[in-house]
Amino acid sequence: MTSPDDITHAEHLKQEQDHFRWRQEHLEALATLRRAEAALMLHEARIVAHQAEIARHEEQIAHGTTQAPGVTADDHARMASSHAHGAEHNARLLDAIKAVAVHLDGGEKR
Repeated sequence: MTSPDDITHAEHLKQEQDHFRWRQEHLEALATLRRAEAALMLHEARIVAHQAEIARHEEQIAHGTTQAPGVTADDHARMASSHAHGAEHNARLLDAIKAVAVHLDGGEKR
């Protein structure tokens, strides 16, 4: 027959194992959130770089290449492709972050 102390001890051990597993999962989740934060920062950096390229191109269109280096057709195609890829990546990343926010807000959609 199992004593009340044995039952309590077994319950404590199970709970402690749960705590270890939960802490591991929390640390892994925090690492994932840091990766998401880094992805957002990287996208912001790319946006700034793209805005600078657009400004250079606009300056070249308005005033010629005397004030700003010319933009080649290859440069323009690369920027357009980068912009399209960035928009798709941005939408997916923000959808994922919004899905996390729903859980943080108690299941309420914003």
